[in-house]
Amino acid sequence: MKHTASFIAGLLCGALLFGGTYAYAAGSIAEPSTHRVFVDGKEAKIEAYLVDGHNYFKLRDIGEQLGFNVYWDEGTQTVQIESGTPYTGEPPVVSPTVMTTPTPSVDYSAAVDPSVFTSVYTREAYNAVFEVLEGVHAGDLRRTGAVHYEAPDYARNLDLLLADIANGITISAHYVSSGEYEVYAHKVDWSGADANSDDLIREISGLSDQDKVLRINEWICNNVIYNPKAFAKINEIGAGAPIEGNCASISCAVNYLCARSGIPCVRVHGESHYWNAIYTDSKWSFIDVSLNDQVWGYQGLLFGENAPKKMDDPEGLRFLQELLVPGSTST
Repeated sequence: MKHTASFIAGLLCGALLFGGTYAYAAGSIAEPSTHRVFVDGKEAKIEAYLVDGHNYFKLRDIGEQLGFNVYWDEGTQTVQIESGTPYTGEPPVVSPTVMTTPTPSVDYSAAVDPSVFTSVYTREAYNAVFEVLEGVHAGDLRRTGAVHYEAPDYARNLDLLLADIANGITISAHYVSSGEYEVYAHKVDWSGADANSDDLIREISGLSDQDKVLRINEWICNNVIYNPKAFAKINEIGAGAPIEGNCASISCAVNYLCARSGIPCVRVHGESHYWNAIYTDSKWSFIDVSLNDQVWGYQGLLFGENAPKKMDDPEGLRFLQELLVPGSTST
């Protein structure tokens, strides 16, 4: 399976790119490391630098040794990592035939309040993503949409935002050529999570949406112990004893279970925290399950009108809400 992760240019997960015998990194002296590196029991010749007692490697070298691709995406100005793809150091070649669906002739954005749209979250972006979502609902992941941006930062913002509706199907914006991006869907392997939560989904299938959310909140709180320094993998939650997880992993679990239950849900972030917006009883509200896990009765924030933190991207949230439920944010 292919997974793509975006990193802001310059933040290469500790990879240092410098020449010479010695160099300076953030005020510290970096020198060639003499430590030996083994991959599957065999010594690998990987150039490393020692900085303040820590070894730093180039991501490209690690990718080449471990068998995943690392490359610079000129369109989004980011470093891309693709697991399960052999290392080439180059971006994948996108065949023109990949874009099987032209820009939709239907203007889906017509049903949305015009104030939703911005220079980043445009009508064109809305139509492209909505077309892909229509394909997801129909079980057809081949549908794509086209978006044009002159500024790569805009495309990157859209791509990062779309991750907040990931629920087993992830939607991404992929660079195709100068100014052109392809919006597409790809499936995530959450078979373990499916098996772990099947009983819950059957149990709540006949409940009202609000009661479903209450039970989902309780189930996650019973299966995840909030720890801001731990990440709980979706496939591991509910497999046995409770596991530790931070707000990012808990909000992902909320998205996933709400999607399985037919409840529109998106992740929201702000002030280094993640929570969720959910749509029940014909309106959007907020739920913070990582907070609920820490209070008596698991009801710190349920169906709240106000967000627990200042949102980083309120315009992006409204854009996602309108994608999942057109017309739902109009006043």
